[in-house]
Amino acid sequence: MEVLQVTATDKDEGGFQGTFILTPADSPFQLSQDGILTVRNSTLLDRERISSIHLQVTARDHLSPYGEGHSAINILLLDENDNSPTFSGTPYKQDIFNNMTAGMSILQVAADDPDEGINGEISFILAGGNEDGYFELDTSTGQISLKTVIPLGVNQLKNFVLWITAIDGGMIPRSSSVPVQIFAVGDSRPQFVQKAYNVSVEEELASPVEVARVEYESVNPHIPVSFQVLTESATFDINASGIIWTKTKLDYESQNNYILNISLSDGNTVDYATVFVRVTDVNDNSPVFGIKSTTISIPENTPPGTNITSVSATDVDEGFNGLVIYALKGGEGKMDIDTSGLIVLEKELDREKQGFYNLTVIASDQGQPPLSTALNLTVVVDDVNDNPPVFSSSRYEMSVPEDEVLGKALLTVSATDLDAGANALVKYSIISQQPPTSSPMFVVNSSTGQLTLSQQLDYETIKQFEVEVEASDAGQLSLSATTLVVVHVLDVNDNPPEFDQAAYDVFVLENLQRGSPIYTFSVTDKDEAGFSQGHFVHNSTLFTVDIPGILSLVDTELDRETTPGFTLQVWAVDAATNGLSSSALFHITVLDVNDNNPEFQMQPYSFEILEGDYMLGTPTGQVTATDLDEGENARITYHLSAEDGDNPYSIQQDGTILVTGYVDRETKDKYELLLVASDNGVPQRQNFTYVSIQVLDVNDNPPQFTRAQYSASVRVATAKEGVSVLFVSATDPDIGNNSLISYSLLNHSDDFHINNHTGEITVSRNLDHITADRVVTLTVIATDHGVPQLTSNASVTVYLLVNDTSFGLTFESSSYEFSIQENEPAGTAVGSVKALTGSIAVQVVYSLKSHSDKFSVSGQGDIVALAMLDREERDLYSIIVEAVDSVVPPNTAVALVTVRVNDVNDNPPVFSTLIQTKLSVPENAPSLDLGVFSATDLDIGVNALISYSLQDDFAGTFHIDSSTGKLTTKNSLDREMVDSYELKITATDSGKPPQSASLVLSITVEDENDNAPVFPQRSYSVTVKENEPPHVILSAAATDADIGHNAIIHYVIIGETSSFLVGELSGNITTLQPLDYESHSEYAFLLRAFNPGEPSLQDTVNITVTVEDVNEEGPVFDRPSYHQILLDNSTAGTLVVDINARDENKDYDEGIFYSISGGNSEGLFSLSSTTGELRLTRDLSKLSAPVYYSLIVTATDSGLPPLSTSVKVSVTIAPINVSFPVFSEEVYQPAPLSEKTLPDTFVVHIDVLYKDPVKYSIVSGDEKGYFIIDSSTGIVRTRKNLEAEDFPAVFNVQATDSSTASIFNEVSVNVTVIDENDFPPVFPSSLLEARLEENLPATRIIQLEAQDNDTGRNGFLTYGILSGDRLKFRIDEATGILYSTTSFDYEEEPTEYQVVIYAEDDGIPEKKRGYCTVVIKIIDVNDWPPVFDPVTEFSVNENVPVGFIVGKITATDRDTGDNAFVVYNLTGGAENVFEIDEINGDIKIKNSPDYEIMNKYNLTVNAVNNKSAPFFQATTHVSVLVMDVNDNAPVFAQDSYSASINMINPVGAHVITVSATDKDQGLNGLVEYYILPDQNFTPFFLIEDMSEGKIITTGSLPQSGEMHLTVMARDKGSPSLNATAVITLDVLDNSPFVPQFNRSEISVSILENTGVDYLIYDFTVIETSGKQIDYTIASGNEKGHFRLDPKSGQLRTAVNLNYEEVSEYVLLVEANENLPSATQVQYASLFAENVALLRVSVQDVNEEPVFLSDAYSARIPNSVPYKYPVITVQATDPDSGDNGRLLYSLVNNQSNEFDIDENTGQVFTVSVAGKAGTFYLEVQATDQGTSRLTARTTVNVTVDSSSSNNIVVVVLSEMINIVERNIIEVKRVLEDKLAWNVYIIDVYSNEVERKARSSTDVTYVKIIAFDEANQEVPAEEVKRKLQEQKSNIETELEKIFSRPVTTSIEEAPADSASPELIATIVLSVLLACSLIGFLVYVAFTIKRKQEQQYLVKQRAETAEGIDNPWATDKNGSVKSLEKLEHVNNVGVQINS
Repeated sequence: MEVLQVTATDKDEGGFQGTFILTPADSPFQLSQDGILTVRNSTLLDRERISSIHLQVTARDHLSPYGEGHSAINILLLDENDNSPTFSGTPYKQDIFNNMTAGMSILQVAADDPDEGINGEISFILAGGNEDGYFELDTSTGQISLKTVIPLGVNQLKNFVLWITAIDGGMIPRSSSVPVQIFAVGDSRPQFVQKAYNVSVEEELASPVEVARVEYESVNPHIPVSFQVLTESATFDINASGIIWTKTKLDYESQNNYILNISLSDGNTVDYATVFVRVTDVNDNSPVFGIKSTTISIPENTPPGTNITSVSATDVDEGFNGLVIYALKGGEGKMDIDTSGLIVLEKELDREKQGFYNLTVIASDQGQPPLSTALNLTVVVDDVNDNPPVFSSSRYEMSVPEDEVLGKALLTVSATDLDAGANALVKYSIISQQPPTSSPMFVVNSSTGQLTLSQQLDYETIKQFEVEVEASDAGQLSLSATTLVVVHVLDVNDNPPEFDQAAYDVFVLENLQRGSPIYTFSVTDKDEAGFSQGHFVHNSTLFTVDIPGILSLVDTELDRETTPGFTLQVWAVDAATNGLSSSALFHITVLDVNDNNPEFQMQPYSFEILEGDYMLGTPTGQVTATDLDEGENARITYHLSAEDGDNPYSIQQDGTILVTGYVDRETKDKYELLLVASDNGVPQRQNFTYVSIQVLDVNDNPPQFTRAQYSASVRVATAKEGVSVLFVSATDPDIGNNSLISYSLLNHSDDFHINNHTGEITVSRNLDHITADRVVTLTVIATDHGVPQLTSNASVTVYLLVNDTSFGLTFESSSYEFSIQENEPAGTAVGSVKALTGSIAVQVVYSLKSHSDKFSVSGQGDIVALAMLDREERDLYSIIVEAVDSVVPPNTAVALVTVRVNDVNDNPPVFSTLIQTKLSVPENAPSLDLGVFSATDLDIGVNALISYSLQDDFAGTFHIDSSTGKLTTKNSLDREMVDSYELKITATDSGKPPQSASLVLSITVEDENDNAPVFPQRSYSVTVKENEPPHVILSAAATDADIGHNAIIHYVIIGETSSFLVGELSGNITTLQPLDYESHSEYAFLLRAFNPGEPSLQDTVNITVTVEDVNEEGPVFDRPSYHQILLDNSTAGTLVVDINARDENKDYDEGIFYSISGGNSEGLFSLSSTTGELRLTRDLSKLSAPVYYSLIVTATDSGLPPLSTSVKVSVTIAPINVSFPVFSEEVYQPAPLSEKTLPDTFVVHIDVLYKDPVKYSIVSGDEKGYFIIDSSTGIVRTRKNLEAEDFPAVFNVQATDSSTASIFNEVSVNVTVIDENDFPPVFPSSLLEARLEENLPATRIIQLEAQDNDTGRNGFLTYGILSGDRLKFRIDEATGILYSTTSFDYEEEPTEYQVVIYAEDDGIPEKKRGYCTVVIKIIDVNDWPPVFDPVTEFSVNENVPVGFIVGKITATDRDTGDNAFVVYNLTGGAENVFEIDEINGDIKIKNSPDYEIMNKYNLTVNAVNNKSAPFFQATTHVSVLVMDVNDNAPVFAQDSYSASINMINPVGAHVITVSATDKDQGLNGLVEYYILPDQNFTPFFLIEDMSEGKIITTGSLPQSGEMHLTVMARDKGSPSLNATAVITLDVLDNSPFVPQFNRSEISVSILENTGVDYLIYDFTVIETSGKQIDYTIASGNEKGHFRLDPKSGQLRTAVNLNYEEVSEYVLLVEANENLPSATQVQYASLFAENVALLRVSVQDVNEEPVFLSDAYSARIPNSVPYKYPVITVQATDPDSGDNGRLLYSLVNNQSNEFDIDENTGQVFTVSVAGKAGTFYLEVQATDQGTSRLTARTTVNVTVDSSSSNNIVVVVLSEMINIVERNIIEVKRVLEDKLAWNVYIIDVYSNEVERKARSSTDVTYVKIIAFDEANQEVPAEEVKRKLQEQKSNIETELEKIFSRPVTTSIEEAPADSASPELIATIVLSVLLACSLIGFLVYVAFTIKRKQEQQYLVKQRAETAEGIDNPWATDKNGSVKSLEKLEHVNNVGVQINS
């Protein structure tokens, strides 16, 4: 906020330029450097705290000396209404009383407001609490007064809370409120709400204890009241709150009830009330046993179930506190005790495990907490013989020397018996011995078990004995056991040790460490100890021998080179003293260890080698290393390596360095190698040195021209002699003379000359004789000066130009169309274009003017792809290809190349990422449309045709349309069967191979209430005992297969509802009251389980409740009491009295158990437990006075639970001499009588002990006459009905001697009458329901009140909780108010509790209870806020209709009902586009979104539960993406376009560029341009780039004038949208005149060699229109073989045509109007009419053959056999067919020594035996054409003298056919190793040719050798050298044949016939064959030709003849031998 602006002035130039500084810096304001003062922190501005702020601003200059100016700013803060009124003097309270008057002032409120002016003016409003209108308020002063009198009753108190609001006077007023509490107090007359209270309190509680809380009415505390205890004040007191509490500890046994009178007073009036306090018994008395601790014996084999003893205890407490139960400790589970105290054996005893048991019987009462008393018993277990003896070990072992003396005690066996006494007495005996002997070897003492030796042992006879000893006890049925005693016999030393060998050969390494073991040997001793105690003695200081036989090296070292071996003698002695001994020899050989390095004889080594190809390995040098070790340690292995890895050298293990491979000096002239010599020891040792090998130059590199081809153009008209044409240049990497180069022409040329030093080619004469363009090809030879000389050649093309080169440049076609598959690799050919020049000398260069990043064009016009093309990126390319020729200035031409990219199935279908993959669908719907799940495919056509399928349709549940992707359900879904599906949709295109994509849908099936609750069984039966208090008797829970709300099950009982209750949600059935078997023994009703939803589904089950009868009443005695008098002379066993009791419906004593429960402490009496007969246990002693015994006899029935009843039995024992009546009791106290006792009811029997009859009478105490007594029997009965208020009463009975009235006695009778507890407490309802809000603290829930029709204590009620959660509920036992003790959580805990409350009276003789079940339902409170489910990003297409559901937001609230009711709303600024369904959370479209306006919305969704306070709110944020829809068509920049263009255009001429835009995005916004089809014009135009809108021409246009093109701009959306624009073109006519040939295709034939200037064809056009026509060759004459007259159109030859060079020409001739050159360039294009195609076929003419060499020479020995190959000559013929097929012959057949193969040209011997000298042969080659042309050459053959004696036969272990294939390699190996020239005379095998051997795996090779002087080498010398080189030859042959081959030498076999004879025979045969051949030739010429061709082939494959290695051509170079076909490698061996 801007406050003000500060300005500063400065008189300096430029004014003030500095900074402002504001102080203080921490003020709420800030000052900018512009001087604007703004608020920095508005929170610091508070007018009420600081009303004004003082600031100082300083302006400081920015330049030195930094002048300053100061100014003060005072800011006054204006008041804002920012303070609410504040009340003072709070809180406000006031009392008004009954004497109030209308208009009286009550109190005044006051408030302050620190604001100023009207903002601080306050007025008051009575805002609430005055609904009755009793009060009024002065709005200005705040005075509250009474408007009307408030009516009040006695003790009435009214509380009023008035809400006063103070409001200030601000524009936007602020307010605050305060409560005012006013109490209206009525007249005070305090009084108790109840006049009587019945309460109970436990005894023994430490005071103070709250006894009761009295309720009263008063106006306290406004008029205070006070309480006072009037009676029992020493024990009780009451406080001011009406709480009565104890002052001392109460004791039930001292006093069990109190009556308190209390008063209530306010000082004026008093009220009274009575409190009856009943002291309840506390379990403070422990049970008491009737016997003391004792000991009991029992045999250990006593069977389980046997009674051991019986104990009993009594407890003086009442009820459960006095009910005794027994528990047994100890006994380890062997014994147990029943409810009567009877101890019974439960499990078998084992005295051996435990001989006695210390039992503790605990008698516990049932009080809370229970008290107990313990009785200790000892049960002793008597032994039974049930255990056999057990040896201390099952096996004994001992060793005894064989010379042990007899009678020696060896060992003692011991067995024990767990029994006692005689059962444990053990005796021993031997029952067996192994091996057996004639006499026992051992005896055992029967008592001690000591085993002694009875016979002498012999180790050599028996080494071990096994003795079986038995131990048996002395029991009546004896038991026994056995053990095994193993006796090992020990040997005595009597055998010397023995070595396992007499002598040992030991080998040890020389480097063995000192002290190392060398050898382990074995020494044995037949004695048992063996050699374990022996030692060794030897005679060496170098070795030591240790036990058990280890030979070791002592502290020394062995050196094989010094001492190679030792001999050692070792003695073995078996004992240290007096030992026996033997000896053995050890021969120790020291083995070599590799401890010496190899040593070289020279370091380093240097060698030289000529460069060349050493494929078979050639020795380069020899190295030598030695090693002092032996064997492998001295065997040296060499390794040769180079640091740079370039190493053609290897080394043999003899140290010979071989070179293998090609060694090229030009690559590397010196090798520095590392030579490593390694021995073969372990570890290996090495040494190294260096080897230097210098490579010497060999002339192995021919000169290399700098270019493979040269070309130049020469203008014939200007070319003169000496004119330079071009330079050629060659290089040679050799050195010295080998690199000097001379140049020459291969063929002489009359027109050109080359300088042999510089390589310059010049014109050697004028070229006037050249009349047409022609091409001259020269071959230049570059020759070095090495030996031998090497050459290379280069081709030089010279274009001799006569014609004009102004033809121009044009493409064969103005447009080309090619196609290419996408994804083809870079370099893939697209197509070829060709531009025509009209001249062979004109070169063309091609280039691309568009898409040069994707394509390239070669110099030949081949277009290739530079990169892999992607059709999806672009499917059509329009390429402009430009051709530029070499003319100066150059001509250009363009052509349009359209490349269409064909689709390949390289794109799989793609599912949109925006597809919702998580779906929820309802169950049970017959068919559901789940939506369309479509994919897209960037391919086209079949490749983009997508079919959809499901990986799993779940047995036909789901179906997808294979073409559309629409997913539906075919069957209804059942959530209970499958609650979710993972559905995989596969989209597959139709390409080959097909591609696919998948989409996984997660489908959740939403539950519907379609399953009824189901009970697990159809009926339930439950048994309930009668009289049990209310409790859960059955949990009948049903299940519902649905979930959530649909699975909530409610339960209700149909039928019997008065006695039972079912939990509404739990299904637990509870009794409401104790059941009574006698009134209702069985209940049957239905239990219904149902869903509360729609539809309501249910299930019912039958419930049967059987009431089990319970033993309710104890036994009934036949008399209320018993009395008997005995004289003191009675004896033991005297029957005192027969007591009879019976249980309901049973006879006396049936099922009754009698016991004396009291009064028999002296044990004088015994009672039969079954008959009830009471007898004396001993004789009585004489008495001087009567003795009275009062026994309590208890009868217990056999019911469950057992009930007991007691009766009093009085026994008086009197002396026999008594003379006055003696009463049986000192005081008679009959059993209490019920107030309902009828008249004439028996009360008591009074009897006396007296010798005479007596009379009985009531003498006092019965003033009201309730009783009457029989004077003779003494039986007292009731006379009338009794009144309980008159009792208890005491009256006296007198017994008087019937004869003497003075003899009498009196006794008192105390009679008690009890108020009969007739009625149990009854609640008004047995079922109550209460509601309790969750989260409340402990609070009052409900007050229960029961009624009891009894009075007094029988009607005094207390309340308690029988069942339910006692931790969460309590009840006031006096008031019956049920409280909660904790807070509840509806969401986390049960929502319903069942608490069974009982009301219990204090009745006599029994207390009775009534029951009420309180169902407490927890009520939900809105304490949970809504919680949103996770939200994903939504997407929606733009333009969707209003109401379209974008997505669903769900928030859940853990509360229920209205508390969980959630309402949704949207905030965040997008409410105009989106809305939300406030109930179900669906986000819908309110107004259709537009992607182009906004493409993303961020929504804020609020969820509020607003139906119940407090209101909770949750917020979440949702992003909604608006997806672009193709809803915007492209828009052209102009509606229409216009342009001008010539009619005649080159291809690719630019017409116009159009442009359109599209507002959409992505593919929807990508625009492509198309020309709409129009049959007249569209073929002539093209969109060069579909994405740019550039329109070009495809060539010239068909007509001039106006043209209209319609251009469409189409986007790439789906579906696509488009727009069109019209282009108006003004076509200008610039077309030339186009001549037309009379024929467009022409064919002519011409013979070759017709010469130059031969007329071939005369071209003419149909019409010239008077124009000059020029004819040109457009293509086909690139070699210049033709010349076309441009004016006449005559086509002539420019060279002599050669069929063999070109057999057919195709010329393209063009006719054009003769125009200026500039115009020609403009129209440099071809038209269909002005072009003619001429085919010229050249016919073949027969030409002469030519030999490759003018002369040949060869050398052979005269010992070669018939048909030995001498040399092969070869001629060539350029013709084809018969004209080119040659036959060879000797001219005039001038030699009888030689002949020639007519097909191959091979010259072979016929007979040269004995001849020597040079023979001159002339060979002729003749073609087979009609004219039979020939060529001749000479062959000079030198025959050297040789002897057949010098022929050596080499035998190879290889088959002949394999040897023949590799015979050339065999010859080379022999020549290399022998260093002579070797002639192979013959190759044969035994089986075929010699019959001397049978094996065919041997081949014989006959050779003869000549030295360098061509002198024959003697056979013996050859054999010797063959033997020397045998291994080398075999090694090399192994390389050839790939397997080992052995060689040997045989003597040459004697010839069977002379060579002359053989020659004669052969010539005769040949003559005959010639005659036959001639006849066949005449008859079948054609057939003969075919056969000859076949024979030529066959003979070439099988010819054994090998060309003569000394055959040369006329240049003297050796002709290389030619390998035969089918060559395999073979190995060779030579044997002597």
